[in-house]
Amino acid sequence: MAGDPPTHAPAGSKAALVVLVTLVVLSPWPFGSAHLRTTQAIAIVSLATALGAFLWDASRAQLQLPPRALLGPLVGLWALAVFQLIPLPGGFHHWLAPGSAAVWHPDVPAAVAVLGLGPHPISLYPEATGRWLAFATGVVALALAAAPALHDRLLLLRASISVVTGGLLIAVYGLVARLAFGDKLYGFLAVPTIAPFGPFVSKNHFAGYVEMTACLAVGLAVGLADEARRGPAPLSWLDSHRARWVVVAWGTAGVLVLAVGVSLSRGGVVSLVAGLIMLVAIRFWTRRHAPGSPRLLAVGAASLLVAAIAVASVLPSDARSRVSTLFSIGTRGPDPFRLGVWRDSLRLVAASPIVGSGLGAFEDALPRFKTAAGDHRVEHAENDYLEVLAEGGGVAGILAGVAGISLVGLGLRRLRAETHRLARGLGAGALAGVVALLAHSAYDFNLRIPSNALLFVLLVAFVLGPAGSTAGVRLAAVCLVFLLAASALAILTPWREPRVDTAQLVRASVVPTAGLRRQSLENAGIVYLRKRPADAWAWVVQGWIRDVGSPADAADLAAWGLRLDPRHGALRSAAARAGFRSLEPVTAP
Repeated sequence: MAGDPPTHAPAGSKAALVVLVTLVVLSPWPFGSAHLRTTQAIAIVSLATALGAFLWDASRAQLQLPPRALLGPLVGLWALAVFQLIPLPGGFHHWLAPGSAAVWHPDVPAAVAVLGLGPHPISLYPEATGRWLAFATGVVALALAAAPALHDRLLLLRASISVVTGGLLIAVYGLVARLAFGDKLYGFLAVPTIAPFGPFVSKNHFAGYVEMTACLAVGLAVGLADEARRGPAPLSWLDSHRARWVVVAWGTAGVLVLAVGVSLSRGGVVSLVAGLIMLVAIRFWTRRHAPGSPRLLAVGAASLLVAAIAVASVLPSDARSRVSTLFSIGTRGPDPFRLGVWRDSLRLVAASPIVGSGLGAFEDALPRFKTAAGDHRVEHAENDYLEVLAEGGGVAGILAGVAGISLVGLGLRRLRAETHRLARGLGAGALAGVVALLAHSAYDFNLRIPSNALLFVLLVAFVLGPAGSTAGVRLAAVCLVFLLAASALAILTPWREPRVDTAQLVRASVVPTAGLRRQSLENAGIVYLRKRPADAWAWVVQGWIRDVGSPADAADLAAWGLRLDPRHGALRSAAARAGFRSLEPVTAP
Protein backbone atom coordinates (compact mmCIF):
# COMPACT_ATOMS: atom_id res chain seq x y z
CA MET A 1 0.00 0.00 0.00
CA ALA A 2 1.32 3.44 -0.82
CA GLY A 3 2.49 5.40 2.17
CA ASP A 4 3.15 2.35 4.30
CA PRO A 5 5.91 2.80 6.85
CA PRO A 6 9.12 0.78 6.37
CA THR A 7 8.66 -2.93 6.93
CA HIS A 8 12.23 -3.93 7.80
CA ALA A 9 12.32 -3.44 11.56
CA PRO A 10 15.47 -4.46 13.46
CA ALA A 11 15.28 -8.01 14.83
CA GLY A 12 16.18 -7.00 18.37
CA SER A 13 13.50 -4.36 18.35
CA LYS A 14 10.91 -6.89 17.20
CA ALA A 15 11.78 -9.17 20.12
CA ALA A 16 11.56 -6.24 22.54
CA LEU A 17 8.13 -5.31 21.19
CA VAL A 18 6.82 -8.86 21.62
CA VAL A 19 8.02 -8.99 25.22
CA LEU A 20 6.67 -5.53 26.04
CA VAL A 21 3.22 -6.27 24.61
CA THR A 22 3.13 -9.59 26.47
CA LEU A 23 3.97 -7.86 29.76
CA VAL A 24 1.35 -5.17 29.13
CA VAL A 25 -1.37 -7.75 28.49
CA LEU A 26 -0.50 -10.10 31.38
CA SER A 27 0.71 -7.73 34.11
CA PRO A 28 -2.72 -6.40 35.26
CA TRP A 29 -4.01 -9.81 36.32
CA PRO A 30 -1.77 -10.30 39.42
CA PHE A 31 -3.24 -7.15 41.04
CA GLY A 32 -1.41 -4.81 38.68
CA SER A 33 1.87 -6.63 39.43
CA ALA A 34 2.31 -4.36 42.46
CA HIS A 35 3.78 -7.15 44.63
CA LEU A 36 7.53 -6.64 44.95
CA ARG A 37 8.43 -10.11 43.66
CA THR A 38 6.28 -9.63 40.57
CA THR A 39 7.78 -6.19 40.06
CA GLN A 40 11.25 -7.68 40.33
CA ALA A 41 10.40 -10.31 37.71
CA ILE A 42 9.17 -7.58 35.34
CA ALA A 43 12.32 -5.55 35.96
CA ILE A 44 14.63 -8.49 35.26
CA VAL A 45 12.74 -9.59 32.14
CA SER A 46 12.63 -6.02 30.83
CA LEU A 47 16.32 -5.38 31.46
CA ALA A 48 17.43 -8.71 29.99
CA THR A 49 15.30 -8.20 26.87
CA ALA A 50 16.38 -4.60 26.39
CA LEU A 51 20.02 -5.53 26.88
CA GLY A 52 19.78 -8.34 24.33
CA ALA A 53 17.90 -6.16 21.84
CA PHE A 54 20.41 -3.30 22.16
CA LEU A 55 23.39 -5.61 21.74
CA TRP A 56 21.87 -7.41 18.75
CA ASP A 57 20.83 -4.26 16.91
CA ALA A 58 24.03 -2.38 17.80
CA SER A 59 26.14 -5.20 16.38
CA ARG A 60 24.33 -4.71 13.07
CA ALA A 61 24.46 -0.90 13.20
CA GLN A 62 20.64 -0.81 13.56
CA LEU A 63 20.35 0.51 17.11
CA GLN A 64 17.94 3.45 17.16
CA LEU A 65 17.34 5.81 20.09
CA PRO A 66 14.99 8.78 20.54
CA PRO A 67 16.18 12.36 20.07
CA ARG A 68 18.37 13.89 22.74
CA ALA A 69 15.56 16.23 23.77
CA LEU A 70 13.90 13.18 25.35
CA LEU A 71 16.89 10.99 26.05
CA GLY A 72 18.75 13.73 27.97
CA PRO A 73 16.15 14.17 30.76
CA LEU A 74 15.81 10.39 31.11
CA VAL A 75 19.57 10.05 31.59
CA GLY A 76 19.41 12.92 34.08
CA LEU A 77 16.78 11.13 36.19
CA TRP A 78 18.87 7.98 36.11
CA ALA A 79 21.95 9.91 37.26
CA LEU A 80 19.93 11.58 40.05
CA ALA A 81 18.82 8.20 41.42
CA VAL A 82 22.42 6.96 41.40
CA PHE A 83 23.57 10.16 43.12
CA GLN A 84 20.99 9.65 45.87
CA LEU A 85 22.68 6.32 46.71
CA ILE A 86 26.18 7.81 47.13
CA PRO A 87 27.22 8.52 50.76
CA LEU A 88 27.81 12.25 51.30
CA PRO A 89 29.76 14.10 54.02
CA GLY A 90 27.56 15.53 56.74
CA GLY A 91 28.09 19.21 55.94
CA PHE A 92 27.43 18.84 52.24
CA HIS A 93 24.47 16.58 53.00
CA HIS A 94 22.90 19.21 55.30
CA TRP A 95 23.34 21.90 52.66
CA LEU A 96 22.01 19.89 49.73
CA ALA A 97 19.19 17.89 51.36
CA PRO A 98 18.46 19.18 54.87
CA GLY A 99 15.36 17.04 55.35
CA SER A 100 17.25 13.84 54.53
CA ALA A 101 20.29 14.88 56.59
CA ALA A 102 18.11 15.51 59.65
CA VAL A 103 17.25 11.79 59.68
CA TRP A 104 20.69 10.43 58.82
CA HIS A 105 22.48 12.82 61.23
CA PRO A 106 20.14 13.09 64.26
CA ASP A 107 20.70 15.39 67.20
CA VAL A 108 20.33 12.48 69.64
CA PRO A 109 23.71 10.94 70.67
CA ALA A 110 22.23 7.46 71.18
CA ALA A 111 20.76 7.55 67.66
CA VAL A 112 24.05 8.83 66.23
CA ALA A 113 25.79 5.84 67.81
CA VAL A 114 23.40 3.51 65.99
CA LEU A 115 23.75 5.13 62.54
CA GLY A 116 27.41 6.09 62.79
CA LEU A 117 29.20 9.38 62.18
CA GLY A 118 30.32 8.66 58.63
CA PRO A 119 28.80 9.84 55.35
CA HIS A 120 25.29 8.74 54.44
CA PRO A 121 23.24 8.75 51.22
CA ILE A 122 20.42 11.17 50.45
CA SER A 123 17.88 8.38 50.06
CA LEU A 124 16.08 7.56 53.30
CA TYR A 125 15.49 4.05 51.99
CA PRO A 126 18.37 3.12 49.67
CA GLU A 127 17.00 -0.34 48.87
CA ALA A 128 13.73 1.21 47.63
CA THR A 129 15.69 3.68 45.51
CA GLY A 130 17.64 0.78 44.02
CA ARG A 131 14.41 -1.01 43.19
CA TRP A 132 13.00 2.15 41.62
CA LEU A 133 16.12 2.55 39.51
CA ALA A 134 16.08 -1.06 38.33
CA PHE A 135 12.39 -1.11 37.41
CA ALA A 136 12.29 2.33 35.78
CA THR A 137 15.41 1.61 33.74
CA GLY A 138 14.02 -1.73 32.62
CA VAL A 139 10.60 -0.61 31.40
CA VAL A 140 11.88 2.60 29.78
CA ALA A 141 14.74 0.79 28.03
CA LEU A 142 12.35 -1.92 26.83
CA ALA A 143 10.01 0.70 25.34
CA LEU A 144 12.89 2.51 23.62
CA ALA A 145 14.14 -0.78 22.24
CA ALA A 146 10.67 -1.70 20.96
CA ALA A 147 9.84 1.65 19.32
CA PRO A 148 11.72 1.08 16.01
CA ALA A 149 9.74 -2.13 15.37
CA LEU A 150 6.57 -0.04 15.20
CA HIS A 151 7.71 1.24 11.79
CA ASP A 152 6.34 -2.03 10.42
CA ARG A 153 2.61 -1.67 9.70
CA LEU A 154 1.86 -5.31 10.46
CA LEU A 155 3.69 -5.20 13.80
CA LEU A 156 2.02 -1.88 14.60
CA LEU A 157 -1.41 -3.34 13.88
CA ARG A 158 -0.78 -6.58 15.75
CA ALA A 159 0.61 -4.80 18.80
CA SER A 160 -2.35 -2.41 18.99
CA ILE A 161 -4.90 -5.19 18.55
CA SER A 162 -3.21 -7.27 21.26
CA VAL A 163 -3.20 -4.39 23.75
CA VAL A 164 -6.79 -3.36 23.00
CA THR A 165 -7.96 -6.97 23.27
CA GLY A 166 -6.14 -7.37 26.58
CA GLY A 167 -7.71 -4.17 27.85
CA LEU A 168 -11.13 -5.37 26.71
CA LEU A 169 -10.71 -8.57 28.73
CA ILE A 170 -9.73 -6.54 31.79
CA ALA A 171 -12.75 -4.27 31.32
CA VAL A 172 -15.23 -7.11 30.80
CA TYR A 173 -13.85 -9.00 33.79
CA GLY A 174 -14.10 -5.85 35.88
CA LEU A 175 -17.76 -5.39 34.96
CA VAL A 176 -18.59 -9.06 35.62
CA ALA A 177 -16.57 -9.24 38.84
CA ARG A 178 -18.29 -6.15 40.18
CA LEU A 179 -21.64 -7.88 39.84
CA ALA A 180 -20.50 -11.35 40.90
CA PHE A 181 -17.89 -10.67 43.61
CA GLY A 182 -18.62 -7.20 44.93
CA ASP A 183 -15.65 -5.82 46.86
CA LYS A 184 -13.63 -9.06 46.86
CA LEU A 185 -10.76 -9.62 44.44
CA TYR A 186 -11.32 -12.79 42.44
CA GLY A 187 -14.24 -13.56 44.74
CA PHE A 188 -12.29 -14.39 47.91
CA LEU A 189 -9.68 -11.70 48.69
CA ALA A 190 -10.99 -8.89 50.88
CA VAL A 191 -9.35 -5.47 50.47
CA PRO A 192 -9.94 -3.23 53.51
CA THR A 193 -10.51 0.56 53.14
CA ILE A 194 -9.94 0.55 49.35
CA ALA A 195 -12.49 -0.04 46.60
CA PRO A 196 -11.12 -2.77 44.30
CA PHE A 197 -12.24 -3.23 40.72
CA GLY A 198 -11.44 -6.06 38.34
CA PRO A 199 -8.01 -7.48 39.20
CA PHE A 200 -6.82 -4.16 40.69
CA VAL A 201 -6.75 -3.31 44.37
CA SER A 202 -7.97 0.22 43.56
CA LYS A 203 -10.69 1.26 41.14
CA ASN A 204 -8.56 4.27 40.21
CA HIS A 205 -5.77 2.03 38.92
CA PHE A 206 -8.28 -0.04 36.96
CA ALA A 207 -9.57 3.17 35.43
CA GLY A 208 -6.02 4.34 34.67
CA TYR A 209 -5.23 1.17 32.73
CA VAL A 210 -8.54 1.05 30.88
CA GLU A 211 -8.61 4.77 30.01
CA MET A 212 -5.26 4.44 28.20
CA THR A 213 -6.52 1.36 26.37
CA ALA A 214 -9.74 3.17 25.45
CA CYS A 215 -7.82 6.04 23.86
CA LEU A 216 -5.69 3.58 21.90
CA ALA A 217 -8.84 1.73 20.81
CA VAL A 218 -10.36 4.95 19.50
CA GLY A 219 -7.11 5.66 17.66
CA LEU A 220 -7.21 2.16 16.16
CA ALA A 221 -10.81 2.63 15.03
CA VAL A 222 -9.97 6.01 13.48
CA GLY A 223 -6.88 4.62 11.76
CA LEU A 224 -8.73 1.63 10.33
CA ALA A 225 -11.56 3.87 9.15
CA ASP A 226 -9.09 6.23 7.48
CA GLU A 227 -7.44 3.31 5.70
CA ALA A 228 -10.80 1.99 4.55
CA ARG A 229 -12.11 5.31 3.20
CA ARG A 230 -12.59 5.42 -0.56
CA GLY A 231 -13.41 9.09 -0.88
CA PRO A 232 -13.47 12.43 0.92
CA ALA A 233 -16.65 11.65 2.86
CA PRO A 234 -15.93 10.77 6.52
CA LEU A 235 -18.20 7.70 6.38
CA SER A 236 -17.03 6.35 3.05
CA TRP A 237 -15.31 3.52 4.95
CA LEU A 238 -18.74 1.89 5.23
CA ASP A 239 -18.42 0.79 1.61
CA SER A 240 -15.13 -1.03 2.28
CA HIS A 241 -14.79 -4.75 2.94
CA ARG A 242 -12.91 -3.73 6.12
CA ALA A 243 -15.96 -1.96 7.52
CA ARG A 244 -16.74 -4.78 9.96
CA TRP A 245 -13.34 -4.40 11.61
CA VAL A 246 -13.89 -0.68 12.02
CA VAL A 247 -17.23 -1.39 13.68
CA VAL A 248 -15.60 -3.95 15.99
CA ALA A 249 -12.91 -1.42 16.94
CA TRP A 250 -15.49 1.26 17.72
CA GLY A 251 -17.57 -1.23 19.74
CA THR A 252 -14.51 -2.23 21.73
CA ALA A 253 -13.72 1.40 22.43
CA GLY A 254 -17.30 1.90 23.65
CA VAL A 255 -17.03 -0.98 26.12
CA LEU A 256 -13.74 0.39 27.46
CA VAL A 257 -15.20 3.87 27.89
CA LEU A 258 -18.23 2.42 29.66
CA ALA A 259 -16.00 0.40 32.02
CA VAL A 260 -14.20 3.55 33.17
CA GLY A 261 -17.51 5.13 34.15
CA VAL A 262 -18.80 2.00 35.90
CA SER A 263 -15.59 1.76 37.95
CA LEU A 264 -16.79 4.85 39.91
CA SER A 265 -13.40 6.50 39.50
CA ARG A 266 -13.99 10.23 39.17
CA GLY A 267 -10.36 10.79 38.22
CA GLY A 268 -10.66 8.14 35.54
CA VAL A 269 -13.68 9.83 33.97
CA VAL A 270 -12.04 13.27 33.92
CA SER A 271 -8.79 11.86 32.54
CA LEU A 272 -10.55 9.88 29.83
CA VAL A 273 -12.44 13.00 28.76
CA ALA A 274 -9.15 14.92 28.65
CA GLY A 275 -7.60 12.20 26.50
CA LEU A 276 -10.49 12.10 24.05
CA ILE A 277 -10.50 15.89 23.74
CA MET A 278 -6.78 15.70 23.02
CA LEU A 279 -7.42 13.10 20.33
CA VAL A 280 -9.97 15.32 18.58
CA ALA A 281 -7.61 18.29 18.81
CA ILE A 282 -4.76 16.22 17.33
CA ARG A 283 -6.96 15.08 14.47
CA PHE A 284 -7.89 18.64 13.66
CA TRP A 285 -4.35 19.98 14.05
CA THR A 286 -2.78 17.32 11.84
CA ARG A 287 -5.35 17.95 9.08
CA ARG A 288 -5.80 21.69 9.34
CA HIS A 289 -4.72 22.26 5.73
CA ALA A 290 -7.04 19.59 4.39
CA PRO A 291 -10.35 20.64 2.82
CA GLY A 292 -13.25 20.38 5.17
CA SER A 293 -11.17 20.22 8.36
CA PRO A 294 -13.36 22.69 10.32
CA ARG A 295 -16.31 20.56 9.38
CA LEU A 296 -14.42 17.47 10.52
CA LEU A 297 -13.64 19.17 13.83
CA ALA A 298 -17.31 19.97 14.30
CA VAL A 299 -18.19 16.36 13.46
CA GLY A 300 -15.60 15.10 15.93
CA ALA A 301 -16.82 17.38 18.71
CA ALA A 302 -20.43 16.43 18.06
CA SER A 303 -19.49 12.74 18.06
CA LEU A 304 -17.82 13.14 21.45
CA LEU A 305 -20.90 14.87 22.83
CA VAL A 306 -23.23 12.18 21.50
CA ALA A 307 -20.96 9.45 22.83
CA ALA A 308 -20.82 11.12 26.25
CA ILE A 309 -24.62 11.34 26.40
CA ALA A 310 -24.96 7.73 25.30
CA VAL A 311 -22.48 6.47 27.87
CA ALA A 312 -24.09 8.53 30.63
CA SER A 313 -27.51 7.14 29.74
CA VAL A 314 -26.41 3.53 30.19
CA LEU A 315 -24.28 4.07 33.31
CA PRO A 316 -25.74 2.71 36.56
CA SER A 317 -27.23 5.33 38.87
CA ASP A 318 -24.42 4.97 41.45
CA ALA A 319 -21.84 5.65 38.73
CA ARG A 320 -23.66 8.82 37.60
CA SER A 321 -23.99 9.92 41.21
CA ARG A 322 -20.27 9.36 41.84
CA VAL A 323 -19.21 11.37 38.81
CA SER A 324 -21.58 14.21 39.76
CA THR A 325 -19.65 14.71 43.03
CA LEU A 326 -16.80 16.18 40.99
CA PHE A 327 -18.70 19.44 41.09
CA SER A 328 -19.71 19.20 44.76
CA ILE A 329 -18.03 21.21 47.50
CA GLY A 330 -19.76 19.46 50.35
CA THR A 331 -19.01 16.21 52.12
CA ARG A 332 -19.22 14.30 48.86
CA GLY A 333 -16.68 16.53 47.13
CA PRO A 334 -12.90 16.26 47.12
CA ASP A 335 -11.47 13.41 49.20
CA PRO A 336 -10.22 14.84 52.55
CA PHE A 337 -7.68 12.02 52.88
CA ARG A 338 -6.16 12.88 49.52
CA LEU A 339 -6.12 16.60 50.30
CA GLY A 340 -4.42 15.93 53.64
CA VAL A 341 -1.75 13.77 52.03
CA TRP A 342 -1.12 16.50 49.45
CA ARG A 343 -0.55 19.07 52.20
CA ASP A 344 1.81 16.77 54.05
CA SER A 345 3.66 15.98 50.83
CA LEU A 346 4.23 19.68 50.20
CA ARG A 347 5.83 19.94 53.64
CA LEU A 348 8.09 17.04 52.73
CA VAL A 349 9.02 18.75 49.46
CA ALA A 350 9.97 21.90 51.36
CA ALA A 351 12.29 19.91 53.65
CA SER A 352 14.61 18.85 50.78
CA PRO A 353 13.60 21.01 47.82
CA ILE A 354 16.65 20.44 45.60
CA VAL A 355 17.22 16.68 45.35
CA GLY A 356 14.46 15.25 47.53
CA SER A 357 14.61 12.36 49.99
CA GLY A 358 15.18 9.42 47.64
CA LEU A 359 13.31 8.13 44.60
CA GLY A 360 11.06 5.32 45.79
CA ALA A 361 11.48 6.33 49.47
CA PHE A 362 8.27 8.34 49.90
CA GLU A 363 6.73 5.87 52.36
CA ASP A 364 9.63 6.32 54.80
CA ALA A 365 10.15 10.05 54.24
CA LEU A 366 6.57 11.24 54.82
CA PRO A 367 5.74 10.21 58.45
CA ARG A 368 7.74 13.09 60.01
CA PHE A 369 5.41 15.54 58.27
CA LYS A 370 2.17 13.58 58.42
CA THR A 371 -0.90 15.30 59.85
CA ALA A 372 -3.54 13.26 58.01
CA ALA A 373 -4.32 9.53 57.71
CA GLY A 374 -4.01 8.81 61.45
CA ASP A 375 -2.04 5.63 62.11
CA HIS A 376 -2.23 4.47 58.48
CA ARG A 377 1.02 4.00 56.61
CA VAL A 378 0.85 6.29 53.55
CA GLU A 379 2.75 4.63 50.71
CA HIS A 380 2.18 7.20 47.96
CA ALA A 381 1.36 10.90 47.62
CA GLU A 382 -1.89 10.30 45.67
CA ASN A 383 -0.29 12.55 43.06
CA ASP A 384 2.56 11.45 40.81
CA TYR A 385 3.89 15.00 40.44
CA LEU A 386 4.04 15.67 44.16
CA GLU A 387 5.67 12.29 44.71
CA VAL A 388 8.37 13.05 42.15
CA LEU A 389 9.06 16.39 43.85
CA ALA A 390 9.13 14.80 47.30
CA GLU A 391 11.47 12.01 46.25
CA GLY A 392 13.66 13.84 43.73
CA GLY A 393 13.19 17.52 44.54
CA GLY A 394 13.20 20.31 42.01
CA VAL A 395 15.88 18.57 39.95
CA ALA A 396 13.61 15.57 39.33
CA GLY A 397 10.63 17.85 38.74
CA ILE A 398 12.46 19.83 36.06
CA LEU A 399 13.83 16.71 34.36
CA ALA A 400 10.44 14.98 34.36
CA GLY A 401 8.75 18.13 33.08
CA VAL A 402 11.25 18.52 30.24
CA ALA A 403 10.81 14.84 29.34
CA GLY A 404 7.01 15.19 29.27
CA ILE A 405 7.04 18.36 27.19
CA SER A 406 9.61 16.88 24.79
CA LEU A 407 7.53 13.73 24.39
CA VAL A 408 4.35 15.63 23.56
CA GLY A 409 6.23 17.95 21.19
CA LEU A 410 7.95 15.06 19.41
CA GLY A 411 4.66 13.22 19.13
CA LEU A 412 2.82 16.17 17.63
CA ARG A 413 5.58 16.83 15.09
CA ARG A 414 5.74 13.19 14.16
CA LEU A 415 1.96 12.98 13.68
CA ARG A 416 1.99 16.15 11.60
CA ALA A 417 4.53 14.58 9.25
CA GLU A 418 3.00 11.07 9.25
CA THR A 419 1.63 10.03 5.86
CA HIS A 420 0.32 6.58 6.72
CA ARG A 421 -3.28 6.65 7.87
CA LEU A 422 -3.19 3.77 10.34
CA ALA A 423 0.02 5.01 11.95
CA ARG A 424 -1.44 8.51 12.22
CA GLY A 425 -4.62 7.24 13.90
CA LEU A 426 -2.79 4.97 16.32
CA GLY A 427 -0.25 7.69 17.10
CA ALA A 428 -3.05 10.11 17.92
CA GLY A 429 -4.75 7.50 20.13
CA ALA A 430 -1.49 6.69 21.91
CA LEU A 431 -0.70 10.36 22.54
CA ALA A 432 -4.25 10.85 23.83
CA GLY A 433 -3.70 7.92 26.20
CA VAL A 434 -0.44 9.47 27.41
CA VAL A 435 -2.22 12.78 28.06
CA ALA A 436 -5.07 10.97 29.84
CA LEU A 437 -2.71 9.29 32.29
CA LEU A 438 -0.70 12.47 32.79
CA ALA A 439 -3.98 14.15 33.73
CA HIS A 440 -4.86 11.27 36.05
CA SER A 441 -1.44 11.61 37.69
CA ALA A 442 -2.58 14.91 39.19
CA TYR A 443 -4.76 13.00 41.68
CA ASP A 444 -3.44 9.46 41.78
CA PHE A 445 -0.29 7.36 41.44
CA ASN A 446 -0.93 5.19 38.38
CA LEU A 447 2.68 5.45 37.24
CA ARG A 448 3.72 3.61 40.44
CA ILE A 449 1.58 0.60 39.46
CA PRO A 450 3.78 -1.69 37.28
CA SER A 451 1.04 -2.75 34.83
CA ASN A 452 0.00 0.85 34.21
CA ALA A 453 3.59 2.02 33.89
CA LEU A 454 4.19 -0.70 31.29
CA LEU A 455 1.17 0.36 29.25
CA PHE A 456 2.21 4.00 29.53
CA VAL A 457 5.72 3.35 28.15
CA LEU A 458 4.23 1.25 25.34
CA LEU A 459 2.05 4.20 24.37
CA VAL A 460 5.20 6.34 24.47
CA ALA A 461 6.77 3.91 22.00
CA PHE A 462 3.70 4.31 19.75
CA VAL A 463 4.04 8.09 19.99
CA LEU A 464 7.75 8.08 19.15
CA GLY A 465 7.41 5.67 16.25
CA PRO A 466 10.04 6.55 13.64
CA ALA A 467 11.25 9.63 15.54
CA GLY A 468 14.51 7.95 16.58
CA SER A 469 17.91 7.98 14.90
CA THR A 470 20.70 5.46 14.61
CA ALA A 471 22.92 5.54 17.71
CA GLY A 472 26.66 6.00 17.54
CA VAL A 473 29.23 3.77 19.24
CA ARG A 474 29.67 6.05 22.26
CA LEU A 475 25.96 6.41 22.92
CA ALA A 476 25.49 2.66 22.55
CA ALA A 477 28.28 2.09 25.07
CA VAL A 478 26.63 4.47 27.56
CA CYS A 479 23.31 2.66 27.20
CA LEU A 480 25.07 -0.65 27.78
CA VAL A 481 26.60 0.65 31.04
CA PHE A 482 23.22 1.87 32.26
CA LEU A 483 21.56 -1.45 31.51
CA LEU A 484 24.30 -3.50 33.15
CA ALA A 485 24.23 -1.36 36.30
CA ALA A 486 20.44 -1.53 36.52
CA SER A 487 20.52 -5.31 35.94
CA ALA A 488 22.92 -5.72 38.84
CA LEU A 489 20.59 -3.68 41.06
CA ALA A 490 17.57 -5.73 39.98
CA ILE A 491 19.32 -8.95 41.00
CA LEU A 492 21.25 -7.86 44.10
CA THR A 493 18.78 -5.45 45.74
CA PRO A 494 16.40 -7.17 48.20
CA TRP A 495 12.85 -7.08 46.81
CA ARG A 496 11.03 -7.48 50.11
CA GLU A 497 9.82 -5.27 52.94
CA PRO A 498 11.58 -6.31 56.18
CA ARG A 499 9.48 -6.00 59.33
CA VAL A 500 10.27 -6.16 63.03
CA ASP A 501 9.70 -9.73 64.27
CA THR A 502 7.60 -9.26 67.40
CA ALA A 503 7.72 -13.00 68.13
CA GLN A 504 11.47 -12.78 68.61
CA LEU A 505 10.98 -9.87 70.99
CA VAL A 506 8.55 -11.89 73.08
CA ARG A 507 10.94 -14.84 73.25
CA ALA A 508 13.78 -12.54 74.24
CA SER A 509 11.82 -11.40 77.28
CA VAL A 510 10.96 -14.87 78.66
CA VAL A 511 13.67 -17.43 77.82
CA PRO A 512 16.71 -17.98 80.09
CA THR A 513 19.13 -16.86 77.35
CA ALA A 514 17.37 -13.52 77.02
CA GLY A 515 20.60 -11.58 77.36
CA LEU A 516 22.21 -13.24 74.35
CA ARG A 517 19.01 -13.00 72.35
CA ARG A 518 18.64 -9.33 73.19
CA GLN A 519 22.21 -8.67 72.02
CA SER A 520 21.50 -10.48 68.77
CA LEU A 521 18.31 -8.49 68.26
CA GLU A 522 20.11 -5.24 69.03
CA ASN A 523 22.78 -5.97 66.43
CA ALA A 524 20.15 -6.91 63.87
CA GLY A 525 18.26 -3.71 64.65
CA ILE A 526 21.37 -1.61 64.09
CA VAL A 527 21.95 -3.25 60.71
CA TYR A 528 18.30 -2.64 59.80
CA LEU A 529 18.28 1.02 60.85
CA ARG A 530 21.43 1.73 58.87
CA LYS A 531 19.46 0.65 55.82
CA ARG A 532 16.15 2.26 56.78
CA PRO A 533 16.82 5.09 59.26
CA ALA A 534 13.36 6.69 59.09
CA ASP A 535 11.48 3.63 60.41
CA ALA A 536 9.99 4.98 63.64
CA TRP A 537 8.84 1.55 64.87
CA ALA A 538 12.35 0.15 64.59
CA TRP A 539 13.72 2.98 66.78
CA VAL A 540 11.14 2.34 69.51
CA VAL A 541 11.93 -1.38 69.39
CA GLN A 542 15.64 -0.58 69.63
CA GLY A 543 14.85 1.46 72.73
CA TRP A 544 12.93 -1.45 74.23
CA ILE A 545 15.91 -3.73 73.66
CA ARG A 546 18.29 -1.20 75.26
CA ASP A 547 16.05 -0.64 78.30
CA VAL A 548 17.69 -3.41 80.35
CA GLY A 549 21.28 -2.21 80.05
CA SER A 550 20.88 1.54 79.46
CA PRO A 551 17.50 3.05 80.37
CA ALA A 552 18.63 6.58 79.45
CA ASP A 553 19.67 5.58 75.94
CA ALA A 554 16.47 3.55 75.63
CA ALA A 555 14.30 6.59 76.34
CA ASP A 556 16.32 8.74 73.91
CA LEU A 557 15.97 6.15 71.13
CA ALA A 558 12.24 5.84 71.70
CA ALA A 559 11.84 9.61 71.76
CA TRP A 560 13.74 9.88 68.47
CA GLY A 561 11.46 7.25 66.99
CA LEU A 562 8.40 9.26 68.02
CA ARG A 563 9.88 12.38 66.40
CA LEU A 564 10.05 10.44 63.13
CA ASP A 565 6.29 9.72 63.26
CA PRO A 566 4.84 12.16 65.83
CA ARG A 567 1.15 11.65 64.98
CA HIS A 568 1.17 7.85 65.24
CA GLY A 569 -1.03 7.02 68.24
CA ALA A 570 -0.30 3.29 68.25
CA LEU A 571 3.43 3.98 68.23
CA ARG A 572 3.15 6.27 71.26
CA SER A 573 1.02 3.68 73.07
CA ALA A 574 3.62 1.00 72.37
CA ALA A 575 6.35 3.26 73.74
CA ALA A 576 4.29 3.84 76.88
CA ARG A 577 3.73 0.11 77.40
CA ALA A 578 7.47 -0.44 77.02
CA GLY A 579 8.11 1.85 79.99
CA PHE A 580 8.81 5.17 78.29
CA ARG A 581 5.90 6.93 80.01
CA SER A 582 7.86 10.12 80.58
CA LEU A 583 7.82 10.93 76.89
CA GLU A 584 5.98 14.12 76.07
CA PRO A 585 4.16 14.80 72.81
CA VAL A 586 6.46 16.25 70.18
CA THR A 587 5.93 17.83 66.80
CA ALA A 588 7.64 17.09 63.53
CA PRO A 589 10.80 19.10 62.86
